[in-house]
Amino acid sequence: MQKTLKKLENCRTEVTITFEQEEWKKAQDVALNKLVKNVEIKGFRKGHAPLQLAKEKVHQADIINNAVDTLLQDAYTKILKEENLVPVARPTVNVNKLSDTECELVILIPTRPEIKLGQYKGLEIGHKEINISEEELQNEITKRLKDNAELVLKDDAAKLGDTVVIDFEGFVDGKPFEGGKAENFSLELGSHQFVPGFEDQLVGAKAEEKRDVIVTFPDNYPNGLNNKEATFKVVVHEVKEKIVPELTDEFVAELDIKDVKTKDEYTAFVKKDLEDKAKRAEDKRYFDALLDEIAKNSETSMPQEFIDDETEHMFNNLKQQVEQNGLDMDSYYKIAGTDEKTVRARMSEDAKRNITRYFLMEEIAKAEEIEVDDNTIEFEIAKMAEQYGMETDKIKEIVLKDKERFVADIKQNQIVTFLLQNNK
Repeated sequence: MQKTLKKLENCRTEVTITFEQEEWKKAQDVALNKLVKNVEIKGFRKGHAPLQLAKEKVHQADIINNAVDTLLQDAYTKILKEENLVPVARPTVNVNKLSDTECELVILIPTRPEIKLGQYKGLEIGHKEINISEEELQNEITKRLKDNAELVLKDDAAKLGDTVVIDFEGFVDGKPFEGGKAENFSLELGSHQFVPGFEDQLVGAKAEEKRDVIVTFPDNYPNGLNNKEATFKVVVHEVKEKIVPELTDEFVAELDIKDVKTKDEYTAFVKKDLEDKAKRAEDKRYFDALLDEIAKNSETSMPQEFIDDETEHMFNNLKQQVEQNGLDMDSYYKIAGTDEKTVRARMSEDAKRNITRYFLMEEIAKAEEIEVDDNTIEFEIAKMAEQYGMETDKIKEIVLKDKERFVADIKQNQIVTFLLQNNK
């Protein structure tokens, strides 16, 4: 086999391989012997007919294709090893010459992105000050009190904010439709769980009352019900009122939060929660901005095939999530107000950004000689054991099942720490 390499732009390597005539002939003979084993000829057991007779039943194109596959697999592995190439997407194979006597192929190999680092230290991104206002604090406390509200049966008519327990069945053109029926369903009026107009028509209902609720499904509603009018036969079993507790020392004690016993301590606890959440959001904003600035300062080249593969992976994950929720992609597009082209375009941008960031951090690690040694691994395991109150050996058994992933996570954290320490 003879090979010629040519470096192309955007991290592609073109390899032209020419197989010697003897090598190519031998591959065809091997392919023929393999294929004749599946030939059936009357009067002979399968695979035991004379070679010349069996050969007549084998198409020459099948022999050549099989021979190409055999040679290509070994040649590709050999080329990657000899030329130290790291493929990041599936190669493309084209045929230059192909006949009984000659075989010349061209392999286009998308390889690892190339990064020329620019400035990555001493950058001034700027941190935003964390300041939780009194209004934000009181709104959060009110929300948490509502989350701890108790539902109490009432005899009066239902109003917005009340919860009704109902049976319902929906009909379109007088016929029931799939997913339009439920029993003993708890629905908070005003929560917008149902089609617009449904909950409003139950305001004023009392226990054991029956009502017909007439709604029109919105334009983006899935399952072919969009823009159709439906009648729901509803039976109200119960009406419950939400009783929101007051913020008292007694209420706080019932929450059983460590070191939080009074309403003042609870207020401080909630404020600390909000500050921590805001701090995490700010840290993410800062680090995203920092990586974007480093990327802007650097030169990056990568094969489009890599981006396309990552985009396809992201799209398939989305499709799986949508289907797990009982929808198809067309229904999802209607609900989300988008289309496949827009979704894929956005994912392609995200894929390129994610790939760029990963390899930027890898290059920074290389430049700063950031590595994970055995001592670091042992330290991280001991830290986890203390954090979770578990034996060190047990933690080690768990994390080292996927040591490569564990080490990669440690390394990533070290790179993040380095960047945070060396930028403002």
